[in-house]
Amino acid sequence: MNRASCLKLLIGFATVLLIGGDGAAFAAEPPADAVRSDSPKPGDKATDKKTRPELSESDLTVTMAFASEHHPELARLLEHLKKSRPSEFHRAVRELNQQIQALEKLRERNPARYAHQLELWKNDSQIRVLVAKWSRSQDDALEQEIRGLLQQRRDMKLAQLKADQQRLTEQMQKLEKQIATLSDSQLEREWEQLAKRTNASRKAGSKNSSN
Repeated sequence: MNRASCLKLLIGFATVLLIGGDGAAFAAEPPADAVRSDSPKPGDKATDKKTRPELSESDLTVTMAFASEHHPELARLLEHLKKSRPSEFHRAVRELNQQIQALEKLRERNPARYAHQLELWKNDSQIRVLVAKWSRSQDDALEQEIRGLLQQRRDMKLAQLKADQQRLTEQMQKLEKQIATLSDSQLEREWEQLAKRTNASRKAGSKNSSN
């Protein structure tokens, strides 16, 4: 297989991985009852153009800049794909743009979690591209690199889960403290305060009326 054929195979396989990657982890699925029976079918060219429009030039620029910054090899693959398979290129960048938008929304809500999810995205993207290379070479060095990235991904996800667990534990401790304060003695103190304020208001009212 010559170099051009190898490159074509790599780009094609990487496209499948990119499009079929776990970008869905960022994008919310529509409710089942929101999908009508007469909804356009995937693959219907007449309807795809309506439901899946090409990105604007500004969105395309942002998407390619994101890839260049965070995974240069992915950006190079997309550039080759743009020349060899334009329709698949546009499909791939649409999926990537959706992931970027989800990440940006996360950055607005939770900057710390955004940084973690961005690292996970880079890790996943590197894995997909390396798997595309490994699929045609079965190279042991590539396999070890992929295994290393898989281990990193596991460690990052584990660290996030532990952080979530700690946050939930702290929330539970606060709730338990609040529950403990709502005892019978607390109820009695609240009643005494209400009765005291009520009596004070009544006395003030009586005094004003006598004047």
